[in-house]
Amino acid sequence: MKIQESAENYLETILVLNQRNGMVRSIDIAQELEFSKPSVSVAMKNLRENDCIQVDGDGLIFLTEKGRAIAERVYERHTLFTNLSLIHISEPTRHLRIS
Repeated sequence: MKIQESAENYLETILVLNQRNGMVRSIDIAQELEFSKPSVSVAMKNLRENDCIQVDGDGLIFLTEKGRAIAERVYERHTLFTNLSLIHISEPTRHLRIS
């Protein structure tokens, strides 16, 4: 299934917040992403309908197996790109040939 980039970002945020805080609510996502509560509410509804999250009676949000797989893939990709951007190769080193 093809999932939109915005949904991937929500799932990644849920994963990160869960690792950081141990639990996630819609308000936590809204604050983290600086989005309105209604926008997050609509996104959570869509993620529930696509079997990416579950919400319990207390409003706690949990990733399903499908949602976790997507979130971990996106997180891994973002971590890789961040780490690559931190690598600095000096100009003379770039032109060295390894034999």
